[in-house]
Amino acid sequence: MPEPRIVKMPPLSIRADVSPRSIDDAERTAEVIITTTAGVRRRDWFSGQEYVEVLSMDPAHVNLDRINGGAPLLDSHSAYSVSDILGVVVPGSVSTTKRAMLGTIRFSKRAAVEDVWADVRDGIVRNVSVGYRVHAYEEKPGKTPEAPPIRTATSWEPYEVSMVPIGADAAAKVRGAEPTDTNECEIVAASAPAVEQTRSAEPAAQLEEKSMKADELSETIVERNPLLAAVPAPKPVAEPSERDAGADAERERMLTIMEACTGNRLPIAFARKLIADKIPLVRAQTLILEELSKRDGDAPRGPSQRPEIMGEDPLVHARAGIVNAILHRIASDRHKLEEIGRPYRGMSLLDIGRALLSARGVRVTSMSRSDLADAMMRRDGMHTTTDFASLLEDAARKNLRSAYEAAPQTWLPIASPVTLSDFKASRQLQIGDAPGLDEVLEHGEFSSGTITEAKEQVQLKTYGKKFAITRQALINDDLGAFGQVPMAFGRKARDLESDLAWAQLTSNPTMGDGAALFIAAHGNLAPFGQDLTVGHMGDGRTAMRRQKGIDGLTPLNLTPRYLIVPAELETVADQLVTSITPAQASQANPFGPGGRTPLTVIVEPRLDDNSRKAWYMACPASEVPVLYYATLDGQTGPDLRQQEGFDVDGLQFRCRHDVAFKAADWRAIYKDSGA
Repeated sequence: MPEPRIVKMPPLSIRADVSPRSIDDAERTAEVIITTTAGVRRRDWFSGQEYVEVLSMDPAHVNLDRINGGAPLLDSHSAYSVSDILGVVVPGSVSTTKRAMLGTIRFSKRAAVEDVWADVRDGIVRNVSVGYRVHAYEEKPGKTPEAPPIRTATSWEPYEVSMVPIGADAAAKVRGAEPTDTNECEIVAASAPAVEQTRSAEPAAQLEEKSMKADELSETIVERNPLLAAVPAPKPVAEPSERDAGADAERERMLTIMEACTGNRLPIAFARKLIADKIPLVRAQTLILEELSKRDGDAPRGPSQRPEIMGEDPLVHARAGIVNAILHRIASDRHKLEEIGRPYRGMSLLDIGRALLSARGVRVTSMSRSDLADAMMRRDGMHTTTDFASLLEDAARKNLRSAYEAAPQTWLPIASPVTLSDFKASRQLQIGDAPGLDEVLEHGEFSSGTITEAKEQVQLKTYGKKFAITRQALINDDLGAFGQVPMAFGRKARDLESDLAWAQLTSNPTMGDGAALFIAAHGNLAPFGQDLTVGHMGDGRTAMRRQKGIDGLTPLNLTPRYLIVPAELETVADQLVTSITPAQASQANPFGPGGRTPLTVIVEPRLDDNSRKAWYMACPASEVPVLYYATLDGQTGPDLRQQEGFDVDGLQFRCRHDVAFKAADWRAIYKDSGA
C-alpha cells in the first residue's frame, strides 16, 4: 500500500436545506438537513486535480463536538464581525443517520436578523451551507480510468452553518494561490478500487448524476461572479517550466488583486479592470489604496454602509494590513502574515509612501525617489502630509514590544508588580499580623489592639535612548536596520530590568528599618559561608521557618520554593533538587520532586559578577514578595515615540522605559555567602 501523503486543506462548505415543516415560530428554530453521503465533485487546491468527495456519516469518522457545542449560524460564511452572526446551532441537536446529518438552528431576536428570519419562515430563504474541515481522506480510484478518484472523508469536523442565497459547493473553483487558512489533511490510498465500495452506498449512475449537478452549480457561481471566469482552468500536473512559472505569477497577481478588492469591499468591476489592464501587482496595490481613500473619505454613505466613526482614519484597514506586512518582512518567525496583510506584502517602503501620499491628495507622479522620501517624512506644523511616519512608528512599536515580551526574565517568580501614578517616592505598606485574641469574661469588654506596619519606598526612574531611520534606508528599502534596532531595544529593556532586579540582592540595599537587606539581625544570613549542600539548604529552610512577623512575635513559618544560584553553581544546584531513590532514610532528598518542600532552581549569571559562591533561597511572590517591580500607570513596558529628524536626515525614534525595583521583605529570602 502506498505511503499516506499530507496536504494542506482549506475549510470547505457544502449545501444544506431547511425543512419548512419543522419551523417553530415561538422558539425561532428550524431543522436542517446539514449534509448527506452524496458524492460531490471538487478540485484540489494544491494540485488542480478533480476528485469526488464523499462525507462518511460513521460516528467514528465525524467529530460533532464543535457543532454540537453551539456553533454559530452565520450570514454567508462571513465572520468579520459579531453582526454577521444570525443565530446558533442548538447545542446537542446535531446527529447522523446512515446517510445524512441532521440538526436544529435557532435565530437571534435582534432587530437586524428579523428580515432573514421572516424569509426563512415564509420559505423564501431555504438554502444553507455548512463549513467544515477535513483531516483525513481514504482515496479510491474511479470506476473507469478516466473517472476522477473518490475520496471518502474518514476524519472531518463541521464547525459552522450559514444562510446563503445559493446553496452551492464553495470549494469547486479553479485552484489559485494556496489559501493561508489551511490544516493538514492525510490522504490514504484504499485497497479496493471500485466506486461501489465507498461509504456513499449510491449506484454509480446516481453518483455521476449528482456530479453533473455539482458542475452546473459551479457554472452558476462563475456567471454570478464573472471575476472567477478570468482565472485559467488548471492543467494536468507536469514538470515545472518557465511558462508554468509565468502562469503561476499571473494567477497570483489576479487572485491577490481580487482578495485585496473584496477584503476592502471594493466593487468587483474595479478588480476586473485592474486585471484586464494587466496592471502590475505593486501598482495595483497602490491604486487600491487610492480608491479606498476616495470611497471611505469622500463618498456619501448609504443606510447599509458602516456609519462614520468620529476621528477614525479612513485608511485604518489599509494601515493595519501594511503594518502586518512590514512586521512579517522584518521578523516572520514572530509576526505571521495575516489575511489583512497579504495584499501589501510585496510593497517597498517607497511604494507604501507613494500610495499614502496619493491617498492624501499629494501629486507624486513627478517626484524623484529622493523627493518622495522627503515628502514621506515631512511635517507641516501640526499637520502631517503622509501617514507614513505614524505607520512606521506603529510597526516599530509592535516590533520592539514583541522582542521585549519574548526576552527571558529569571526574577519574575519572586517579584510583585506595583503600578505607580507618578514619579514621587511611594510607600509600599506591609500589613503586619493582627494582635492576639484576649479572653473576654462574662459581661466583659473587648480590648483594642493595633496592627503594626512596615514600609519600603519605591520610586520610578526614566531610562532611554534614541535611534534614526535615514532617508537613504527608505530609498534603498532597507528594513534590516529598522527591524534589528527596535528588537535590540526591546531586549535591552529586559536586560535593564534584570540588571536593576538582581542589583537589589547583590548590593545589599538599606531597608525601611534602616538596616541592610541581609544582616544577622534579620535572621536571613548564614553566620559564615558554607558550601551548597542539602544540609546547609536545610539550615536556610529552618531560618525561614523561624522568621517572625512585623510585630516580632508571630512565627511566619515561611516555605522557600526557589533555589537561586549563579551560573557557577548551576550543576550542583540541579543535582541537589533531583529526586533519587535513597539507599537509606538519611540519604533522602527533601528538596527534590518527591520531597515535601521541593525547590525550583533559578540560575542568574549576573550573580557571578558579585560572587560565584553565594546562593539564596526564596519564597514565591504569591506568598511573600522578595522584590517590588514598579511601572508607570498605563505603561507596562518600554514606550516608543517618533519625530522628524533634524540632527539626522530621516526619522528619529526615542525608546523610553519608566521602571524601578526595590527589595520588598527580608523575611522572604535567605543568603549564604558560600565557602
